Amino acid sequence: MKTSWVVITLLLTVTGLAKAVPPQNPEQVNAMIEELKSLHQQGVELHRDYDSEDPAQRKACQAEHAGLGAQATELRNRAAKLPELAYRVNLTMAANDAVGCVSCTSDGGDCDAIPAALKRVDRQMKAGTEAAGGD
Repeated sequence: MKTSWVVITLLLTVTGLAKAVPPQNPEQVNAMIEELKSLHQQGVELHRDYDSEDPAQRKACQAEHAGLGAQATELRNRAAKLPELAYRVNLTMAANDAVGCVSCTSDGGDCDAIPAALKRVDRQMKAGTEAAGGD
């Protein structure tokens, strides 16, 4: 399943970059990017501090970080509603990875994909700005 998401993401990313459209609401996209950066950092720290294989540590992690999964899920839902396909795909995929990243039951592997997705969004925003005559 993960492989099919990667293929879909790559195809839609290329399509989105080819169109190079700026987001309708850049503030909204930037806020999502900042939220993803924060979730990524919290997830990396969480996995550094807790061992998901240890039931006692997993329980302590869940008690301390209970709201992170809900925050990441809510962000994924908001990203899925963005009007521009390329931003919607990349931010939804990054938020989906953030859900796994902040999960106390995962190994933290999902954290690795978030920075690359954010770089794609940054490139899209720059390309969209240039296409709109902003630079």
